[in-house]
Amino acid sequence: MPLFIGKNHGAVAPVQSLFRLVGNDEDALTYGLGFLLAHDSGFCTKLLRSFDQSLPRTFVQSYDVHLQEVPTRGFGRRDIVVTADGIRIVIEAKIGRGVPTAAQLIQYATERPVWEQYKRRYIVALTEVELPPSAQDEFREKLAQLRLGINFKEAQWHNILDLVIHHLPSDASEVSQYLFDEFSRYARRDYHMGYYDAEVLIQDVNPLDAKIYEQGWVYVTAPKDKAAPLYFAPYFTNATDHPGISWISRVLDIQTGKPADLSIGKTIAAAPTDEHRQKWTEGLRMVQERVIKENFAHNEVRLFCLDRPLPLGKTISKSSYKLNAGLKVIPDQITKGFSLGFDELLGNLLAETPHP
Repeated sequence: MPLFIGKNHGAVAPVQSLFRLVGNDEDALTYGLGFLLAHDSGFCTKLLRSFDQSLPRTFVQSYDVHLQEVPTRGFGRRDIVVTADGIRIVIEAKIGRGVPTAAQLIQYATERPVWEQYKRRYIVALTEVELPPSAQDEFREKLAQLRLGINFKEAQWHNILDLVIHHLPSDASEVSQYLFDEFSRYARRDYHMGYYDAEVLIQDVNPLDAKIYEQGWVYVTAPKDKAAPLYFAPYFTNATDHPGISWISRVLDIQTGKPADLSIGKTIAAAPTDEHRQKWTEGLRMVQERVIKENFAHNEVRLFCLDRPLPLGKTISKSSYKLNAGLKVIPDQITKGFSLGFDELLGNLLAETPHP
């Protein structure tokens, strides 16, 4: 039977996750994450290694997770603190458009006796939106002035959800798997987190990659690209008849790893149709051929498994771009990770003139 919470003030949406029983504010979300960290040491290790890759994969044996930690009055209340074998990580979490201030984070760093007993020291800003580079630089500079050896890291909730969604519980139990599934459902539904870091990823695509995109519905790129875009729109280069953006595809699945380790097998089960299975299998085969020709088998790559390419009806090009107020300019050299919002893509599309 449906379960409703009275203080929803007449809202008719039922509770869809046990984590929702704690609440649906910033604290409730961090409580849920803290619970998963305490429940599964393998997940905790993955989280710590996402901040420090030098840590061994079996690093966490004995550790503590603290929620709303207040070790000494006057130094602030920390959302999540993980301590384990010489390491201390303080996580300050924000949702929506909120970001922590430098003053708030520095307050956590100035409690010298708490930090001195650990060799590895981190403060992490966990947000939905990207922390402005100027804010990151300001905080790192102020941290360096303290000379406590505390490292600053920034992460986004989509990074955490990626870990949650792809984690196989350490005890391999159905109960643990249920808990991880519940948390991802809770975060995405109750907080409307779309689990993405870009709406439309834009990248230069040469003729070979264009062929792979058209025939195999996949695109391979460097890890510097966005981790979880909603859509991919290739910018065909000058070697094509009409250079520019003329097609778009929804991103259905993403894999990251060395080319030899990539496999469509895991993705096949979630493929929506037989056509997708056939296309992705062919796309991976073409990618593997490209790997051999270009000799980048030792590099880590990101593979996007895409939906059917859809034509935009017009071509958006750099050369004929018309600068309208509020539109994001498509640069001459598209860098890794460049993206547009849907409104920006449509604005550019309306500013273009179709090819005769």
